[in-house]
Amino acid sequence: MYITKTDYLEYTYCKKNLWLKKHKPELFKGVELSEFEKKIIEEGNLADEAARNLFPDGKLIEIVGTNAVSITKTFLDGGAMTLFQAAFLNNEFFVQADVLKYNDVLDGWELYEVKATNDVKRVVPHHHVNDLAFQKTVIEESGIKIKKVGVIHLNGEYRQHGKVDYNELFIVAELTDEVLEAQAEVRQQMQDLRAYLNMTEEKGCECLYRGRNAQCTTFAYSNPDVPDYSVHDINRIGGSKKLFYDWIDRGIYSLNDIDNPEALTGSKKAQHEAYTLGRPIIDHEAVKEALEGLTFPLYFFDYEGYSSAIPRFDGFGAYEQVPFQYSLHVLHENGEMEHREFLITEPARDLTLPLIERMREDIGDEGSVISWYKSYESQRNNKLAELHPDHANFLELLNDRMFDLMTIFSKNMYVDARFKGSASIKRVLPVIVPELSYKALGIQKGDQAVERWEKMIDSETLKVEKERIAKDLLEYCKLDTLAMVEIYRFLKAL
Repeated sequence: MYITKTDYLEYTYCKKNLWLKKHKPELFKGVELSEFEKKIIEEGNLADEAARNLFPDGKLIEIVGTNAVSITKTFLDGGAMTLFQAAFLNNEFFVQADVLKYNDVLDGWELYEVKATNDVKRVVPHHHVNDLAFQKTVIEESGIKIKKVGVIHLNGEYRQHGKVDYNELFIVAELTDEVLEAQAEVRQQMQDLRAYLNMTEEKGCECLYRGRNAQCTTFAYSNPDVPDYSVHDINRIGGSKKLFYDWIDRGIYSLNDIDNPEALTGSKKAQHEAYTLGRPIIDHEAVKEALEGLTFPLYFFDYEGYSSAIPRFDGFGAYEQVPFQYSLHVLHENGEMEHREFLITEPARDLTLPLIERMREDIGDEGSVISWYKSYESQRNNKLAELHPDHANFLELLNDRMFDLMTIFSKNMYVDARFKGSASIKRVLPVIVPELSYKALGIQKGDQAVERWEKMIDSETLKVEKERIAKDLLEYCKLDTLAMVEIYRFLKAL
């Protein structure tokens, strides 16, 4: 049983989940990565490949896994000065290093990890540091002297203009001192990890002390006493550690068993009250006041955006959101409604200009613009204004007219325990307007939309598939704005 750096990092987060992955892999069958998780992995691989452009003399070890160890040795014996994915195995610990470069002056090797992030964390301990400390330990115990250690990460200030400038896209940050500081503790963790994987299965896991969104894949298996709706689902409960840990220490998992509800405040208190009452808590006056401030016609507006670690379009940087479509439902004071939409189907040199031009036709000068989590749409408009200053005034005025429908729920004007502490439209809609559903659509989530749009603009994608993807994208975005319309109507009816 080999132990990789990924295993090590998982051990430092939830060791029980790693134990189960090694000893009971059947628990993970059928557990698919989300499109978002797949995208993170893909972006990491793309950044790794792109960073190799910084080392033109580098040699790539193309085999993944322990079979790459002998190939690495052959390259090293042959005098290779820079290797990508060099592999080392020391007892059961195995690593493949992103970049290993020989330094004549230091008479030793430089070790670099490529991170598809816009910055690097130097705090000890932190996975940016501990990851490298793990690699350094394994490689050094294989007989290679590591003199310098660092992270190659993306430059958040870089903007693409024409061909990608890799020397500007990446920043090389040295972490030698931080890694040396962390290495003793990491060595101890490695020994503890080896011993732990040889132990019999223990009960529970440390994710018992984490909010729902931070729990491991096998949480339900390891913690069968925790109900589907538990104290872990209370809004931002991870930010109230003293209170939360006290409940867990005393075995209080159900909201019904909380014996000190007076300690709850704000949204946590409202969620608990709605749960125990068994009905929504509604501040009718606050809802009425918020909605009466809107001006007709009402423009229910939603963007879909694409981002990538390696910028693909002029004017955008790493992970900057590129708005590639919008949906717009226009509700008039007499109750009439119309739908408008736009989708970028082919990448052009000035990618977003046609989208802005259509928006100027579709959105009039009067009326409120309604979105869900308006900071997203506002930030996209600010970026578009930066790229197209001729349209800046229109976009800035658009932001001035914007109302965030989500605030009705995020500011506790309407609280339903079935939202489980979330104000996401994907949580609110099934409760308030259950007849509307994403389940029948070809695209059901935002991360799927990003992946499908990327596929649609690929020149190798067949025309018939491009047309099908375009149809799915338009239907998905259309439901986002229709959902806002129906939620608005529901609230008005209160």
